[in-house]
Amino acid sequence: MATSKPTDGGLGRLGSVKSISSISTTLLYDLGSKTTANCEFGLLSLKLLVQLLPQYVHMEGNTLICNNQHGGFNLFSDGTARIDGELFHINNYIQRKVELNSHFDYKDYRESILSKPMLFLINAKKLNDYSATEKTFALIVNTRHPKIKAQFVNGMNNVISSVFGENYRLQFDLRNTVAQYLASQNFVLTEKDGLSFGFTFEVDVFLDIFHLLGLSRKTFQVTGNTISLHCKKPEKQEAVKMFLAKMTSPLIKLGGSADRRPSVYSLNVSDEDPFAVTTDYFHETSSVLPLTS
Repeated sequence: MATSKPTDGGLGRLGSVKSISSISTTLLYDLGSKTTANCEFGLLSLKLLVQLLPQYVHMEGNTLICNNQHGGFNLFSDGTARIDGELFHINNYIQRKVELNSHFDYKDYRESILSKPMLFLINAKKLNDYSATEKTFALIVNTRHPKIKAQFVNGMNNVISSVFGENYRLQFDLRNTVAQYLASQNFVLTEKDGLSFGFTFEVDVFLDIFHLLGLSRKTFQVTGNTISLHCKKPEKQEAVKMFLAKMTSPLIKLGGSADRRPSVYSLNVSDEDPFAVTTDYFHETSSVLPLTS
């Protein structure tokens, strides 16, 4: 996979984000001195993410490349994305809709999606401004946060316990939470899809009437506190860069599972050290913090 830095042509297409407040001085201090443990959702312009972490996300022509071999993000996509109005291809991503056919696939998928922060590309524009063009933002979901991780684990556990031995479909949906936050910032989503993902588990069953009737199709609404990481001043951007570097750094590998095997869903899945003690957590923040300064 190519790992070169973004070209000027690629970055030029991303444009700029206007009319968004920047990270406050208090939050800036937290970003520079605290861990990422209490960050649930983070939102910033895609242009800024590419600028700060080109080793993980960068542009080459009309292709967005996500490199997560050593840290980085799990980017969820259908293979293409509109970035500030132009169509781009995505290189290295997890399909938003996958089919699993065994418990090995299920285990691998579950471990993979929780191994790194999730990354979604979303488009939004200013409310009540018909002349405004849509802007592309990067939504980062911190799967290391206990509240976020618990939602995904519980969602998967609950559907298994209710349809054990049957085929089923599970979808995680983040749209409501993100839409509410953007509305508080006077922005509105311009796409109906893109903030959901999930899987269908299908095994050989002669007749699965529950699956055919849709009774084993579950949707789980993921909620979380959103903080804006958008900023323009160099010193604040450096703080955000350090913050994201902590979140995307590889986890400590404690040993592989005997029944784990490589698959299309993962590259280098590792486990967090359960004995590590962290005391410098974020302070609790409001769910309506501005798209930061």
